[in-house]
Amino acid sequence: MPSSVRFAGVAAALASALLVVNGPTLVAQADSPRGAVAGTGAFTSFVENMDRSLAFYHDAFGMDVPALPASGERAYNPANPRLFAMFQINGARERHQSARVPGTRLSLEFMEIQNIDHKTVQLRMQDPGVATPVMVVRDLDAALAGVRQANVSAVTPRAMPVTMGDGGRAVIIRDIDGRPVELVQPAVAPDASTANNIVNIGLLLTVNDMDKTLHVYRDVLGFAVQNDTRIDQPFGALSGLPKSVVRHTRVQPPGSTLDIDLIEFKGVKRTPLQLRIQDRGAARLQLRAQNLDALVDAMKAAGMSVVSEGGVAVPIPPNLRGALVADPNNFFFTPFEPCDGCAQFGPAARR
Repeated sequence: MPSSVRFAGVAAALASALLVVNGPTLVAQADSPRGAVAGTGAFTSFVENMDRSLAFYHDAFGMDVPALPASGERAYNPANPRLFAMFQINGARERHQSARVPGTRLSLEFMEIQNIDHKTVQLRMQDPGVATPVMVVRDLDAALAGVRQANVSAVTPRAMPVTMGDGGRAVIIRDIDGRPVELVQPAVAPDASTANNIVNIGLLLTVNDMDKTLHVYRDVLGFAVQNDTRIDQPFGALSGLPKSVVRHTRVQPPGSTLDIDLIEFKGVKRTPLQLRIQDRGAARLQLRAQNLDALVDAMKAAGMSVVSEGGVAVPIPPNLRGALVADPNNFFFTPFEPCDGCAQFGPAARR
């Protein structure tokens, strides 16, 4: 087989693996003149060692992860210049794989980027830009037992469950990379078909200014506001910050059933994250888009920072275009859409 064909096959698999959609199979969408979000994909945590991260989520939560090869280490991907142009990580090497619970809303992808300057940041719940996966479980005590065997730390004091305003119970622990993870057992047992203790996965984002963030999420990205609680006292205790004042708003992206909880802390010292995508602690959420260029332009006009080369969406072989965009809290989105022959293998071309 010619080497160009082999590379095309690998790159196609790479793009497919990196852009995992939530919901129906990805298909080309009719253009929206204004640009629009049409759904969500995977949540990505950028980590030091992908194999170690996957092992934690498999062992602690029973999530499905790709099998280890005989070498005992999952391989790095062939260099993909166009993907690297989207992330602005030229010259790096990377690998990424996902942990999943079939039947849940969100897959958790772990991406390791090496051979490029990076830093590691401690993630505190109150700091704007911190992203926290939310595991909805049938049995919180059983979930905590698995976590304790993994010997990781907790955000919630003594890892003791806190009763929330709706009667549910919750704890925030840290995963093997130090990222907060919220475990929630609802007051009413959830109806789910999955055999795993985890019945759903959501996302929690700490924000600097709730009103500014809502303007972008609601008015630019079209997220629906589900509820807005001005003072969520139990969440302060859950976060180990009982004297803080917490505002809690839930939003949902168009075309998706993913719940995203926005949390704003006041009354405590906060340090907004300043991260590049390759930094340990960075995170992003994929967004399926209609009329990608218009959506990226609208995001930029709203003050969001487009990181991708040239400040525009770039082609990703063989049939996708995407951009890396930082929201007002330095949490990253990757809006993308399918295209027909828009990308050729090789260096990225500007729009």
